[in-house]
Amino acid sequence: MRQYLWLARSKPILLLLTAWCLSYAGDLAAFTAASVYAFRAGGAGLVAVLGLLKALPGAFLVPVVTSGSDRVRRERLLIATVVPRVLLLGVAAAAMTGSGQGVLVVVLAGLEGGLASAFRQVQAALLPWLARTPDELTSANTAASVLQSAAMVGGPVIAAGLLAVGTAQAAMLVACGLVAVAAALLTGVRPLSSGAPVQATGRLKQLRLDVAAGFDAGVRRRDAVALFVPAAAQTFARGVLSVLTVVIALELFDLGSAAVGWLTALLGVGGLLVGLLAVLLVRGKRVARSFAAGVAGWGVPMILLAFAHAPHWPYLTFVVIGVANVFDDVGVYSSLQQVIPPRLMGRALGVRRGVLLLSMGLGSAVTPLLIDAWGARGTLIATGLLVVVLAAAFLPRLTAIDGRISAPGPDLALLRQVSFFRPLPFAIVEHLTSELQSATYEPGDVIIREGEPGERFYIIAEGRAGASRDGEQLREMGAGESFGEIALLRRIPRTATVTAISRLEARTLAREEFLAAVTGNPESVERAEEVVSTRLQAG
Repeated sequence: MRQYLWLARSKPILLLLTAWCLSYAGDLAAFTAASVYAFRAGGAGLVAVLGLLKALPGAFLVPVVTSGSDRVRRERLLIATVVPRVLLLGVAAAAMTGSGQGVLVVVLAGLEGGLASAFRQVQAALLPWLARTPDELTSANTAASVLQSAAMVGGPVIAAGLLAVGTAQAAMLVACGLVAVAAALLTGVRPLSSGAPVQATGRLKQLRLDVAAGFDAGVRRRDAVALFVPAAAQTFARGVLSVLTVVIALELFDLGSAAVGWLTALLGVGGLLVGLLAVLLVRGKRVARSFAAGVAGWGVPMILLAFAHAPHWPYLTFVVIGVANVFDDVGVYSSLQQVIPPRLMGRALGVRRGVLLLSMGLGSAVTPLLIDAWGARGTLIATGLLVVVLAAAFLPRLTAIDGRISAPGPDLALLRQVSFFRPLPFAIVEHLTSELQSATYEPGDVIIREGEPGERFYIIAEGRAGASRDGEQLREMGAGESFGEIALLRRIPRTATVTAISRLEARTLAREEFLAAVTGNPESVERAEEVVSTRLQAG
């Protein structure tokens, strides 16, 4: 609960997560309306085409869109992806006015869905620039997943209600409105700091480099593989289920067309039921293993549903899948945000998502063939087994990941003791941790000398040091205290001499890294100036 209270005080995160909820609700409402419209126009085959068109354009668009997320302001990139979706949904709603427009509606809804897939990836790359600690970042991811569950309830329920009393066109128009509101909310999102821009070369060459770097960081590296393969199995199962949902509702259990929306909504109900529990469980040493449990939680209910015949079973199993989806979603993003370097986050998540969309599209595309060969129940069993087996196979490697990312290192805690580093987002502090260098001094060693140029910033890890000016003692410093910021911020020679009193262990940061971090955050600049003014006046 404390984590959620922290989120309530962060306006940028609230706006971002609310926009995500509305955006996803609109996408699901649109997909539900388009699925029913497509099934009536062309049966399960046209629904499979819708799923394929949702995946294939996304597999191309998401890596292209996110390739710029490490180079441009990510909140603006989100707006640039949401506005075209509003137009696509508006045109799709207009197309539903006439008859025989099934293919056109499927194409438009599929393109919108593919573009919508970029939101979660850019959001995940942006959140480390809004959160200050790993636990805050995990809490933001949990809140994002809970709101995703709320969207999974709200979007399909709205669509189901309108389908029950109205038309698919009305549901599509409401979906368009939800996405439009999300675009408006995004205009208020501002990151805590602006990262150093990545220099671009030629556009095509840069795109190739971005995709290659993203594939290496998000898919190919050892830790990334363990987080990718089970996810690919889960997205394949999602693609299968997107087609089977219609078959389950209209043929296998004869629940009626509105049940397509109700079943999809129950995925969100499951997530809402365990939202607070996920806050307690998906933290620290459990994030990667929570991901594995969530993936397996997709497979087991699908297997059970294959043996069920009572009409209440689809509703129950979809709730269980929704529960699993929260642990899957929170676990994988919390793991990836600590495994992938922040400077590669956008590209890595984008390329990873693009490949996963191909997996989801493959699941949608082969489902009619699997149904013809094994029947709907056999397809549920085979897909569920695939997911469970792969989650179990990678569990040892995921456990090892938990062991490596379970807690912040001592250097990160040391940086947080410096007042003007505390307001910085987690992404910046984690980067600074990787740039720190160690230095050891014996008693009497001069660490910095008055009048010399300033090139580095110092934090004392162990030991004590004394600062003096013109031979007069100014102060003593111990572990957790810092010095050297005046020459860097004011661009003047060192104003004091600092000498080791006892054996001293220090961490140092180069001028460029120090200035880029501090000057990119207004609150950090203010706190640093307070420190500088206090020390100059005291001397």
